[in-house]
Amino acid sequence: MKRLLALSLALLPALGQEYRALPGADTGRPDLDRSYALVYPAPRPKALLLLVPGLLEGSTNFALLAERLRAMAPGLEVWAWERRANGLEDRRGFLREDPVAYYRALALPDLTPLRAWGLEVHLKDLDLAVEAARARAPVVLAGHSLGAALAGLYALLHGEKLSGLVLLDGAPGVVLLAEEAFYEGADLPFGRLVGYRAFLRGEGSPVLELLGLGPKALALAEAEAFLAAKRPEETLPFGPYRATREALALLRVDDDYSLFPVFSVSAGRAWAREGFSLLGLLQGRLVRTVRGPRAGPIAWRDTGEATDPRAFLRAFALPETGFSEWYFPYRLLLEVGGYPYVLRGLKPRALPYPVLALGAGRGLYPRAEDFRLGELFPGTEARAQVLPGLTHLDLLTEREGRTAGLLLRYLQDLGLLGPGGPP
Repeated sequence: MKRLLALSLALLPALGQEYRALPGADTGRPDLDRSYALVYPAPRPKALLLLVPGLLEGSTNFALLAERLRAMAPGLEVWAWERRANGLEDRRGFLREDPVAYYRALALPDLTPLRAWGLEVHLKDLDLAVEAARARAPVVLAGHSLGAALAGLYALLHGEKLSGLVLLDGAPGVVLLAEEAFYEGADLPFGRLVGYRAFLRGEGSPVLELLGLGPKALALAEAEAFLAAKRPEETLPFGPYRATREALALLRVDDDYSLFPVFSVSAGRAWAREGFSLLGLLQGRLVRTVRGPRAGPIAWRDTGEATDPRAFLRAFALPETGFSEWYFPYRLLLEVGGYPYVLRGLKPRALPYPVLALGAGRGLYPRAEDFRLGELFPGTEARAQVLPGLTHLDLLTEREGRTAGLLLRYLQDLGLLGPGGPP
């Protein structure tokens, strides 16, 4: 098994990617005190774009965007960062014939270290990643969603180390808690928010589990999409009907693993018909269900929406790293939501370069003014734009390359890259 994993890792450079471990903050656990990066290297980079993933997101969220950027700008090196919790993931199942079966029986590792992994630790990890990246080229930091909050907070602390800042459908304040809710907790529509004081006393889980999305569910979602990327047309039973692996994976990404509609991906639809469940009627319940067409299994149809479905699934197909962070530290989410109470000395500041903010018309920041750039970075040139019709995730995966084009134009305006465009 170790030999197979080593062979798989050795093949990554041939595919234009390298998965690297980076130094991390010292928490007394040398086996875990590191972060990671999925690197798309350039021989002599003129600039380096360091991408920070959002809530429950992993490095391959950025795979399609990174591939497009590297094709359009050979002088750009791209790093898709991963937080330290990825070191807890058991990814050996992706080298098995049936990863889904492997992750149905996933055993959780020791989660106690996550109780110490809050905002301070992650910002130190990010600082060390920036320092490693600066040894290669001037660094532009770009975060998506909650990753944009981390990137923005980093810029408020260490903006002088950067050559640019990009906020993708997120910013400091994307999840902002009132002081009482932060310290004492609150009842929310999806459950009880454990307060900071109770968490430090050892109450609540150290790992985020939200609306049924915990480590096992995220691992299974990756396994299903991983197989779908490799065998999209293979059919298998799914509830009362048959479906292709592609349809099964994409239905579940949006219906089972998407927290809210804003987090969905516009990749087409399943070609099927809806009807009543006979079993449900026999049990005295009126249940509507989806049944496959009479001629065969349910298949996925690419209707030309924002994201190419098979390209999207391809982003799940690396065994070494993945699309999600299975063990997202609850403390990090809480402290990002309450950053004014954790980083009490933090103040707005001007940056010596423009800030680019890109929102999604169907995402978290559907209006340019939602970013509040003037409050966060007073006296800084602010460029905010919303891409209509896109969901939160489409911003990273959409097939037209609008995000990539705007990022490259920004890098050119900063003087880091020369004029250029799609080959």
